[in-house]
Order: sequence, then structure tokens, then C-alpha cells
Amino acid sequence: MGNPIVYAVLYFVIVIGFSTYYIRGKVKNMDDFKSGGQLNWIMIAAGLALIPLGSGHTMSLWEASAGLGASVLFWGIIVGGIFVPLLTLWFGPWMRELGVSTFPESMEALFGRKMGYLHACVNIGAFTGICMGETLAAGGAIYGLTGGKVPYFPWCIIIAYILIMVYVVFGGCLQYAIVSVVNATVMIVGSYISLILVGGWIVVNLGGWQGIFQTYTEQNLSWKLELFRFSPDLLFQIIIPVSVLHIAGVAVAQGPYIPMLAAKSTEEVRKSTFLATAINGLASFPWVCMALIAMAIPMFAAGGAKLSVINMALHTLPSPIVGLLMVCLLCATLSTGSSFLLGNTTVIVEMIFKRACYPEMKPETEYKLMRPVLLITGLMACVPALFVPLIFPVFLWCFSFGIPIFVVWVIGMTWKASPTAAWITVAVAYIVNFVWTFATPTWAPGPFALNMYPVTVISLVLGIVLTAILPGKSGLLKRVRAGEKIELAA
Repeated sequence: MGNPIVYAVLYFVIVIGFSTYYIRGKVKNMDDFKSGGQLNWIMIAAGLALIPLGSGHTMSLWEASAGLGASVLFWGIIVGGIFVPLLTLWFGPWMRELGVSTFPESMEALFGRKMGYLHACVNIGAFTGICMGETLAAGGAIYGLTGGKVPYFPWCIIIAYILIMVYVVFGGCLQYAIVSVVNATVMIVGSYISLILVGGWIVVNLGGWQGIFQTYTEQNLSWKLELFRFSPDLLFQIIIPVSVLHIAGVAVAQGPYIPMLAAKSTEEVRKSTFLATAINGLASFPWVCMALIAMAIPMFAAGGAKLSVINMALHTLPSPIVGLLMVCLLCATLSTGSSFLLGNTTVIVEMIFKRACYPEMKPETEYKLMRPVLLITGLMACVPALFVPLIFPVFLWCFSFGIPIFVVWVIGMTWKASPTAAWITVAVAYIVNFVWTFATPTWAPGPFALNMYPVTVISLVLGIVLTAILPGKSGLLKRVRAGEKIELAA
């Protein structure tokens, strides 16, 4: 029935070709590249649903299920049910209300130009790490498409970089939004079809789900199939970290705000909430189920948790469905990776090249810089990906940089903006982050050795206490709603 890679290549040629044809003549300047005021609620919903999805809801999640079982699904429930509504109902509308074009500009409006530059640099570094994780996951899908014939390192990683670039390099945010609508639909439908067919295979070959359950029971691991088993490891290594890191880390990145700032109106952003939440919440289930099945079968588990689902697909599914499943994985990882790369590129061009280095830069020059900078930011993620074996630790490290920024941002937006309090909070939290990551105290028990716990506590305590006692202005939202205009340095 053909090689699965043929179906995948055909899919992406059609989708990217269609999106490129659709945007012809519509992307002529920087504002067009950012798709200012062109996105409706369906495009926003698809883009936002896929941005935090990526390898976090697919490969990272099925890796984690090998050790923690089915209850890791609460990763997806938390992101879809809590984080996405926070973005669409509050954070996105706040940014539109301020009238800024990048998240670092909102930090500048709150705490001064230097704080804006600090966050711009940290944002670029942290989310280059996230893009590295997405490149690894995309490489895994490509490995599956080739039937394992193309080496995962380095060739699958290099091909993944090329695909991520093609995803946005021609049309920026408008192309990303159009492709996201198609990909979100294909991803949900394709992953559930694959799960159903895998279920049919285990009925014929292993006696159905009962055979899987018996395998886990014989190993005293039947608890891995319990969805509501809230073990300490699950609570402190998955549920709490995922909640904090997604809400705090991703909320201060530029990537999620690109589709919301490109919306036709704030009302369109709010209308996207239910659909974005549904897509995001539904996406995790088939991957975790397939991972639990694969890890119960020695021939599929032998390659390790990361490649278990891919190995199972290659042996149990028809070639076209393998292609469809790997397209689903690529849809998730390419969307997340490309959105964060587009966010990084926007920050580099607008905050560093234009604001810091060349304030008189003309819009046409800014537009010309976007594509070459996009290629370079992709390489910044691709090259380290060639040497990183695991995805989850990368997320923990990179997302933690956003926690103190998120705390002082929310406080400054809604309560009181104190530059001194913000600087002290961010500086101390970053020092703690480095110490806890590279020289973890021996007295930190179990999961509390994770860097995000002390960083979160320090950020909250210092952020609240110092803001209360140090001088500052009233919350920025209150001032804007009272008629104050945002003043940014030239």
C-alpha cells in the first residue's frame, strides 16, 4: 500500500501549497507578515490550541506515561481547561488593550526599558529550548514515517528543522493560522482513527484490552491504567509542575500572543475559547492510550518509551494510517515549534534589531529581516537538538525562567507596578533557578528538587511582599482604562 512517508509528503505539499497560494499578494509588509487584524475566531482557536500542544501533549506525555501511567492525562486537562481560557479571556485581551506588539513591550510599559530588554533576551533563550524539544518530537515522527530507515540523529532532526521553517517562512502568521485550522482537524481525527485501529489489532492478537490489563497485572503495574490515581509522584512531578509552568511560562512568551494580536477584534479572541479548549483537551487521550498499549508489548517497548508508539504503529497499522498518524504528530510539533520560532523572530527583530540597535529602521527593512532571522532562530534550536536525549527536562528548565516574569507582570497589570520590586524578584528567582538546576541542595526531598518549586515560592513571596512595601504606580490596566497612554522609549 506504499510507504507512509509518501502520504505524509503529499499531505504537507498540498496543505503548504494551498496556504501559500491563498496568501499570495496578501503578505507585502511587516504588518501583513504579522497578519494584523485578519484572523477570525476559528483561526485563533486552531492556532492557540496547537501552540501549547506540540511534543508536550504527544511525545513528552507518552514518555511520562511509561513511568506514571494513565493519570498523566491531567497534563492535557490542565492546559486545555485552565491555561487556554486564561489566555483567551484575560491575558490576550489585556495585551490588545495595551496596544503593544510584543510581550517584552508590556514589561517595558510596566517596569522600564531595561526590563523589556531583559525579558526579550530571556524569552529568546528559554523558548529556543522549547523549540529544541519540538524539533526532537518532529524528528521522531519523521523517523516513524521512514520506517526507521533514516537515522533519528542527525537526519530526522535536520529534516524536522526544514519542515518547521517551511511552515511559516513564506507567509508568517497568516500562513500559520490557515495551516493550523487544517492541522487541528486532521490531528484530532487521525489520532483517534489510529487508536481505534490499534484497538482492533490488540483484539485480534492479544485478546483485547483484557490482554493489556493482564500484562500490567502480572508485573504488579495495573495501577498504570488508573486515570484517577493521584500518587505523590503524579501530583508533584506532573500536575503541579505542568499547571505552574504552562500558566506562568507560556503566558509570558511571544508565541501565544501572535494569533491573538492578529485577531480582527478582542471579541474574536474571546469567541475562540471553547473550540481552542476542546481541541487542546481532546488531543492527549489517544497518544497516552497508545503508549500504554505499546509499553505492554515487549517488541514495541524494546526501543524505549520515546519510540514505542511509533514502533507499534509501524507494525500494526496500514501504511496510509501510519502516514496519517505521523502527520498528526507532525501537526502538533510543527505548529508549536513554528509559533515559538515566529515569536522569537518577532522579538529579535522588533526589540533587539529595531528598538535597541537601529531605532530609525524602516518598516520595509524590518520586513526583509524576518525571514533570514527566522532561519537563524530555527538553527539555534536545531543544532542543540542533535545532542539532547530527553524532552521533559528541557521543558522544566526553560519554562522556569517565565515564572518570576509572570508573577511581577500580573501584579503590575492588576495591582501595583513597582520597578524595584520587580527587579529584585526576578534577579533573586533567576539565581535560585540556576542554583537549583546545577547544584541542587542535597536536603531538597524528592520532587522538591525540581527547580520550579523554589522559583515559584521565591517569586510569589518576594513579588507580593516587595510590591506591598515599595513605592510604585497603580496597576497598568487601571491607568490605561482611565485614559493613560502607553509611552515606550523611541
